[in-house]
Amino acid sequence: MNRRYALVAFLAVFSGCRHIPGGHRVEPGLVRPAAPTQEQVRVLRPISPSGPLALKALDSASSWERNRFNFQVYCDLDGDYRVVRGEYYRTLRGEGEVGFPLISIAPILGGEGEGYLASRFVARECCRSGFSAFFLYQERTILSGQRDALGLESRMRREVRDNISALAAFSALDEVDAGRLGSFGVSLGAIRNVVLIAAEPRLKANVLCLGGLDLATILRTSRETMVLRYLSSRMEREGLSSREVELEFRRYFASNPANLAGGISPGEVLMFLSVYDEVVPYNEGLALRQMLGAPEAYLMPLGHYTALLGAPWITYKALGWVSGRFAGKQLSEPR
Repeated sequence: MNRRYALVAFLAVFSGCRHIPGGHRVEPGLVRPAAPTQEQVRVLRPISPSGPLALKALDSASSWERNRFNFQVYCDLDGDYRVVRGEYYRTLRGEGEVGFPLISIAPILGGEGEGYLASRFVARECCRSGFSAFFLYQERTILSGQRDALGLESRMRREVRDNISALAAFSALDEVDAGRLGSFGVSLGAIRNVVLIAAEPRLKANVLCLGGLDLATILRTSRETMVLRYLSSRMEREGLSSREVELEFRRYFASNPANLAGGISPGEVLMFLSVYDEVVPYNEGLALRQMLGAPEAYLMPLGHYTALLGAPWITYKALGWVSGRFAGKQLSEPR
């Protein structure tokens, strides 16, 4: 009986979703920012090729095989080589295909081998749809009180470069179709993926869930516990108010999606936003859609975390859209 009530509640919620076709503006009159300069994009791209890709099979099911991978990169930010690690899900669907599409997934949380429940769910669903997928391990706490805007800028550049290096490494495999690359990001992962998409033009089918435009404004207005803890720590350590932290990020956080969204084609993006989101405030999600040129979107009558109730529905809709992108001729469109 509980399952029946849960199903009824699920259907009731998603019957209230609003689908907005691409090109329909929620708030007319806003002007998209200019495309980022070559210098803005250059600093986000790797400066040298990565080392050999090493794969180790972990487990498998009927439609996927999970592997742990690693490769070396040279990081000019650290002045040394380091190892990038993550998980790669190889699809076991679509016999006879020469190469499969590949999806780069941006984790919500971090930790070596832990905290990737959502990423693993999306990766398995990708495999069931005939796509392979990967995600990189990342540190557990991104918003450390010891990390200011410049520190987060350094971290953003590093993560974007690592993902571009991973795309290059996997694209060299015969089993991957380098002409059909996409991305899937949720929450902080969606914010990060806006920067990744702007820096990597080969990504042609990109799903952004619960993301927002301006990280400076998000930090000041979010009700997320991690964000509030970060602001409290900055106040205790440096005496900075939330408004002063906002101004700091506006001045020194160059990899803000607000600075890069103008270089992304709206036809390459599908968005999912929650109307009652107070973690990545809904208005920031709408602003991101506007600055992306009004891509296709779904507006859900949920909050940030209650949107997890719709994970199967969101993934079904998203991967259906990705399949259409990969099957269509529009993949060759210039930005």
